[in-house]
Amino acid sequence: MPKTCRPALRDLIDVVRPARPVASVYMGSSPSRSWRSRWVRLADQLRSDGAGDDLVGAIGAALHRAHDADPSAGTLVAFAGGEVPPRVFEAPGLRHLDLAWFSSPAHVLPLLAWVQERPPCVVAAVSRETAGLGTPTADWMSLHYEGRDWFEGVRSAAAAVAGMLVRQDARLLVVAGEDEVVAALWGALPAAVRRDTTARWVGTDLSPSRIEDEVRAAARTWTAGVLADFHERGRARRLGVEGADETLGALADGRVDDLFVGQPEDVTATAWYGLEPTDVAPVQPVGSRRRCGLLADVAVRAALLSGTRVHVINAATRQAPEDGIGALCRVPLTLVRP
Repeated sequence: MPKTCRPALRDLIDVVRPARPVASVYMGSSPSRSWRSRWVRLADQLRSDGAGDDLVGAIGAALHRAHDADPSAGTLVAFAGGEVPPRVFEAPGLRHLDLAWFSSPAHVLPLLAWVQERPPCVVAAVSRETAGLGTPTADWMSLHYEGRDWFEGVRSAAAAVAGMLVRQDARLLVVAGEDEVVAALWGALPAAVRRDTTARWVGTDLSPSRIEDEVRAAARTWTAGVLADFHERGRARRLGVEGADETLGALADGRVDDLFVGQPEDVTATAWYGLEPTDVAPVQPVGSRRRCGLLADVAVRAALLSGTRVHVINAATRQAPEDGIGALCRVPLTLVRP
C-alpha cells in the first residue's frame, strides 16, 4: 500500500525519471463539491489522455485511501505509471485547481514550487540552562546544562545543531532565545557551517506559523538572489541563457548550474527528449526516437536527473527570463559551440 507523505526533492526525481507517460493528479481543497464527483471527472480526463483502466483504478484507490486517512490533509498530489508505483503526497498550502494529466514527463512543476518554498531547516530554542532542537515536522531533542558555565552548554548545543544541519541537508536555521545566547550559539558553530547556513532569529516566537513564515521568507530570498545573479553575472560574463532554444541547448551540453522555469507555464510550448538528461531538443531530430512533452516538464526533468538546481519563479515578474525559461551556466556558450 503506498504511503502518503510530504514530498522531498528525491521523490520528484524518481517520478520524472521514466520516459513513458505518467498520470499526474492534483486534488486541491474544494469543499463545495464532493470528493467522489471530483475524482470521477479527473478519472475521465486520464482515460481521455490514454491511461488504461488499471492505472486509473490504482491511482484512484491510492488517492481515496489518503483522503479517508486524513480528510483535512489539504491538497493531495498523486503520480502513477508503468514504471512509477502509485505515490501520493500531501502538500498543505498548495493552492491548485483539480488537474489530471497522463503525459510524459510527469507534471511535477507545481509540487516542485511547493517543495522549493519549504526547504529543509533546523529549529532551535536556546537559553542559559537548556536547548531544544529539531525540525518543523519531527520530535525535538533537549539538552540540559544547568549548573555548568552556560557558554560551555551553548557550545555543546552548537555541536548538536551543526550535526543536525548536516543530517537534514539543511542550510537554514530558525533560532529563538536571548540575543546574547543566540549570538554565542552562532559563534560556536564551525566556520564551514556558518558559511553555508542562513540563520533567522525569531525572538521567543517559535509557533508553527512563525516558523513557516521564516522558512518561506528565506526561500524567497534565496530565489531572488539567484535570479539577480542570473541577470548580473549571467549577462556580464555571458553565462546566462534565455528562451527555449538556448536553454535546451545548454541542458543538452550539460553545463547548466541553475535552471529557471516560470509558473504558470506556457502549456503550448513543447520540446523533445530521450532517456538521458542531456537528450533534449526544441525540435524532433530526423530519425530520433525522442518523445514530445511540455517544455517546462522536459526542462525540469533534464535538470533534476542531472543534479541541476531548479528555481520555479513567477512568470509575470520583471526579472523572469524570455519565454519563461532560462539558465545560469558554468561555461559561456561561445566556449562550447563554434
